[in-house]
Amino acid sequence: MEFEKKNYLVVGLGRFGSNVAAAFYNNGHDVLAVDRDINVVQNVIDQKLLENAMQIDGIDLNSLQRLNLDRFEAVIVSVGTSIEDSLLICATLKELGVSKVVAKASSQMHGRILEKIGVDLIVYPEAEMGRRVANQLMGLNFLDEFPLTENFSISEISLPKIYNDKTLSESKIRSDYHLNILAIRRAGGHFSISPSPATTFQDADHILVIGTHDDIENFKELNA
Repeated sequence: MEFEKKNYLVVGLGRFGSNVAAAFYNNGHDVLAVDRDINVVQNVIDQKLLENAMQIDGIDLNSLQRLNLDRFEAVIVSVGTSIEDSLLICATLKELGVSKVVAKASSQMHGRILEKIGVDLIVYPEAEMGRRVANQLMGLNFLDEFPLTENFSISEISLPKIYNDKTLSESKIRSDYHLNILAIRRAGGHFSISPSPATTFQDADHILVIGTHDDIENFKELNA
């Protein structure tokens, strides 16, 4: 199948938002990432996570309208510090006719309100991580995957043994497999969130990654 480049907008550049934006960008798509904090925007650019990031207040109607929203395949709202801002942004996007809005929810109540607003896909990254810890402690080792968009998913994968004792930077998982690592789950259930390039993988690690369905499946084949 011929590759089809698409446009994505990510609003909010915290840990989740910046990793989602980087995953789209690393897989050849056009990404515009925005945040109201200029320091956060500059940090994303300095780390070379993506090229196109700018300071915009997502709750400002005029600012959103100037982005020509019709060109985006989906808009991902990752505003975690203020539920009110998240709801306002999502409601405004739907009112402006955005066909697909994906939003991060910080609680079940937050998610229910997002659903009533008309958000098309709601993700609970913190809840997913907590559930995995509980499953591990109960001896239920569920490695699963949930879709983020039509082409991208978040998945927990048992770390292939070839990466044991390598740092994240040395592993080259991002460059070789186009996967961004959101977290590492250590033996015993401890999570390392947004690991640094110097973080060293250990035996029995599981990694929470974001990437295309095909890239995730290709990486899983290393465990075959």
